[in-house]
Amino acid sequence: MRRIFVFLSFLFLISCSSQETFKKTPVDQFIVDMSDVNNFTILLHDMDAEEHMFTADEYRHQYKIITLGADSVPQTKTTEWYPVSEAFFNLHSGDIGMEIASKVDGKVSKQVSPPGYSGYVGNSKYGQWKTNPSTGTSFWEFYGRYAMFRSIFGMGYYGPIYRSSYYDYRRHYSSGRNYYGGSSGSPRYGTYSSGVTKSNPSFSRRMSTSSSFKSTVNNSVSRSPARSAAGSRSSGYKSSSSRYGSGSSSRSRSSSSGGK
Repeated sequence: MRRIFVFLSFLFLISCSSQETFKKTPVDQFIVDMSDVNNFTILLHDMDAEEHMFTADEYRHQYKIITLGADSVPQTKTTEWYPVSEAFFNLHSGDIGMEIASKVDGKVSKQVSPPGYSGYVGNSKYGQWKTNPSTGTSFWEFYGRYAMFRSIFGMGYYGPIYRSSYYDYRRHYSSGRNYYGGSSGSPRYGTYSSGVTKSNPSFSRRMSTSSSFKSTVNNSVSRSPARSAAGSRSSGYKSSSSRYGSGSSSRSRSSSSGGK
């Protein structure tokens, strides 16, 4: 009888572990919910974390979802805050402002990419490469009717998109590597980029004023695919002695953000 009890307990633990392993992330659920949408992009808009002394730490994501209808008119929505696992938080800790999932002409991808790169930059349907006559450099320009893509994806915060950088991204993409651009220690995209500092002042302020939150992000990025791109920038934010404690301000943010 004792052996049967131990065996059943073992099966129960395996079942619980399996259920935990296959629990859908918010991004997975979005993909399911938008199964009838042929083109969409999911950006990691923001992330937050709370440390607790006696209970499990809490991790949250906020997303920006861009869908494209048959009329090629984009629709955008900033979601509410969603709880995520520590593992998923760590995986995408370096990806603020980046695409973390997309669907282009019916094909879904979870390859992390700079905003707008997976389906719009380099696509002759939406724009073209132009050459600066004074420098000879080639850069991407959207056609007039699609000029709003630059604003919707926040591309203006990161500067011009040069053809050489886009080809570098394609080389990374084809080998399954995330592309953050820039030179070592100074990524052009992602959590430590100057573009995020401009586009998401709330996140940047938390990184600058909360030593605990900054430490959580830095430690997470060190275990994420963005670790090589982050370089020395992971220590570039000024920190204070204030502790990211009970997280009451974070809770108020989460409840007041909502969908837009």
